[in-house]
Amino acid sequence: MLEGLQGVLLSLGAFVVVLSVVVFVHEFGHFQAARWSKVAIDTFSIGFGKTLLSWKDRQGVQWRVAALPLGGYVKFQGDADAVSSHPDQPIDDAAELAEARRKGLFHAMPLGVRAFVVAAGPFTNFIFSAIAFAALIMIVGRDVTPVASLSARIDGVEAAGPAASGGLKAGDVVVAIGDKQISSFGAMQETVRARPGDTLTFTVVRDGATTSLPVTVGSRTAIDKTGVEQEAGYLGVSRQTLPEERKIERLGPLAALGEGAGQVWDIIASTGAYVGNVFSGKASAEHIAGPAGIFDASGKVAKSAISGTDGAGDKLGRLALSLLAWAATLSVAVGLVNLMPVPMLDGGHLVFYAAEAARGRPLGPKAQEIGYRAGFALVASLFLFATWNDLQRSKLLEFLGGMLS
Repeated sequence: MLEGLQGVLLSLGAFVVVLSVVVFVHEFGHFQAARWSKVAIDTFSIGFGKTLLSWKDRQGVQWRVAALPLGGYVKFQGDADAVSSHPDQPIDDAAELAEARRKGLFHAMPLGVRAFVVAAGPFTNFIFSAIAFAALIMIVGRDVTPVASLSARIDGVEAAGPAASGGLKAGDVVVAIGDKQISSFGAMQETVRARPGDTLTFTVVRDGATTSLPVTVGSRTAIDKTGVEQEAGYLGVSRQTLPEERKIERLGPLAALGEGAGQVWDIIASTGAYVGNVFSGKASAEHIAGPAGIFDASGKVAKSAISGTDGAGDKLGRLALSLLAWAATLSVAVGLVNLMPVPMLDGGHLVFYAAEAARGRPLGPKAQEIGYRAGFALVASLFLFATWNDLQRSKLLEFLGGMLS
């Protein structure tokens, strides 16, 4: 029981730290862009709800840390609410507009300034992620081990898996499958993936002797990074990369930054492809995760980082680097979500500003109010849907059903 409690506390701590960092980065983007643009700021908040910690800086901005760490906001002076949906007082004529602009009220600022402040949040998420990935490449290095070209040696066999059922054992080296010569572990994987359900003859070297074994390849659903599912063959074997086989490459600052930016773009591209596949019916929306999914993933990252028998200092360093990598990945997702063209989110504001640029004047208050209400309903629905997915993945609903039956 104590071990379970420690695991929950570790997951909670990792979740709060990672999400707070990502939220701070996003809101700091809005905050700094507003400062540069002479927009007056009331509050910078990490979290919602009851204030746990609060102070004012020399510019009079109220900084606060709140109890619910599921987001944050920067509230500008003269805004009616934290999402800057409209000013607290209408601006009716040119004189009032000039006075409000002199005071630095957000809604009185030129269109370009407002768009810059709004877009700065998600783009700061992307910049942070690129820098974080670059730092990890410089500190830890990137693993460029040619895993696919390593010998087809089997180091682990899944109990009751297809390989075990067919007689394959740890220590076997696969040299052929049927009439096809196998020169690497990657070549073996490719051959197996393409033949789900088929019975293939594996020629292996075992204890210096050559043996042939008929093995029926298993079948399971594989999901690529764009969410597309397909049936693929599997054996249930693993290969360990020996220290002398592993190749780690460290890059200089500029090369690492380019590599970090490339990783950010890969996440953006694969996420965009996944969303497109969901709408086209090629992928399932069940992979969309919410706060509970982030909590679970944060716990897994933290537990993996501190596993092993090395010293506390090494574990702490590994934990910090692992959480930084997870925060960088999550930061890209937060930036992308906020760019969705949904009122309440940054992307919705930018859509309104695009309409204002096209029309030569803002949308009417009634149209904006309808938009924000629809946006709130959509965001709430997405939150509930993602939470449902999280519960399904965690098997909590199945557990509760068993308790009640």
